[in-house]
Amino acid sequence: MQMELLKKPLKSYRTIEIRETEEMLENSIIVPDIKPDIREILISDAECFVTNIERSGRMIEVSGEIRYRIMYSADTSEQRLESIVTQFSWSFSVTKPKTDAEIGLFAKAHCQHTEVSIVNGRKIVARSVCSLSCRFYEIKTFEIGREILGENVYVKNAPVNAVALTDNANITARVSNVLSLPHGSPAVKEILFSRVNIGSTELSFGEEEPFLEAKGTLYILYRSDTIEEAIESVVLQFPIKMETGVQSIAGGEILAACAIKNWEIDTAEDNDGLNTQVTISMEVDVDVQNLIQEEQVIIEDAYAIGCRLDLKKNPLNIITDERELRDSIEVRHKIRIDDPDRRLTEVLMVSAREQNIASKLDEKNIMIQGTVGVDVVYSTTMMDINGAFIELPFTHSFALPSKGNWQIVQNSFNIEDVSFDITGNDTIEICIYMVVRVRIAKIEEIICTESISVSKDESDKKAPIVLYFAQPEDTLWSIAKEYRVPISRLALDNSIDATSKLDVGKKIFIM
Repeated sequence: MQMELLKKPLKSYRTIEIRETEEMLENSIIVPDIKPDIREILISDAECFVTNIERSGRMIEVSGEIRYRIMYSADTSEQRLESIVTQFSWSFSVTKPKTDAEIGLFAKAHCQHTEVSIVNGRKIVARSVCSLSCRFYEIKTFEIGREILGENVYVKNAPVNAVALTDNANITARVSNVLSLPHGSPAVKEILFSRVNIGSTELSFGEEEPFLEAKGTLYILYRSDTIEEAIESVVLQFPIKMETGVQSIAGGEILAACAIKNWEIDTAEDNDGLNTQVTISMEVDVDVQNLIQEEQVIIEDAYAIGCRLDLKKNPLNIITDERELRDSIEVRHKIRIDDPDRRLTEVLMVSAREQNIASKLDEKNIMIQGTVGVDVVYSTTMMDINGAFIELPFTHSFALPSKGNWQIVQNSFNIEDVSFDITGNDTIEICIYMVVRVRIAKIEEIICTESISVSKDESDKKAPIVLYFAQPEDTLWSIAKEYRVPISRLALDNSIDATSKLDVGKKIFIM
């Protein structure tokens, strides 16, 4: 007897490993010849970017840059504010996970902590803890047996929900904007410090493909092009629109992760020839998956009349649910100036940056812990400008959507806005508005029929009528399979429903 196993492919996307690596980077920063000596460092900002990923056999080399933005007061009588921007390269070697499937990698780096020390007036030693997060994922196609073709074959199917991958892309999006200073702001002579933050991304749909949109925020502290060369600060917000590289489909869900690869700003002249504009250009790594929920049918059991049918089964781990959870949170803190001879007169700038984030889950919840770094620049009644840096910890929790074997795929937070207020003459109240995000996937094991074998049934001769008494755990299916009779006929002969639960001792006529 000929039989054929019909299979349906399922293309799966699954995060198989998240590897965190930390390394202390020590770099010497030399003051350029055109700059005066250092008296005091006010801001020491460090950013890490992943710029390249090279695969070589079992090893993967992830390389990038660490960029320092240093603002300091000069060791001169005027104590003029100066700045240094410099960068250094770094690289990490990571081992590729052992799997035969297609492996993808999304890497993101950030500075957890930076300390700087002045060796002499012309040299700074910067020590930064650089953290590299590598998320390895596999794209694999499973062949799931769902039907058996042949004569006198009876198949018991079971439905299974599965998350299938329809499209995947990893691209570098390029963003550029020309921004104008607020009306009435003096022109820029020199940018002393700058920082950019990308807010939480939202999906929008264009005519051809979906886009990711976000709010960008640029913080600038600059020396004005005036006689007094006063120190000014501005906060500029601008729209960001990034391609995803995938096509939208009905019923699909697009999940994305972003990491800044590089950004630069420069001054630009307006129509009057004054530097009242700045240009910003960014490169952002965008990792996108388009997922869809599919109902698969697997073969739970099968038998045939007139022959012996054996099923070869294998366990498969599939994703049955994948989603992103997000919440808006606020982190508040008070900074007090503990110097009776100095009173606050003005806060020039408050900017925030991501330090680190970690997560763990239990049976019911996902716990998030992280740190946001805040730089504050302010002036006092002593006519001096000071800087302060603080690390603010935060925690948050999400409830798991349901019971099951959930896995954390990725976590992140975006700084949406920063506000501050001066209370009294010695305290700055700060509030950081953030969006915390965590992507999770639910993994379930299914038993899939890989192949079938058919052989002659030597014990096919049976009595014309058998009276059978139902035993514990018996079902009409198990009895029909044991005696090789059609389950529909067995149900009809005994006037019961094929799915009915059998009482122990119930008489079953097998004909």
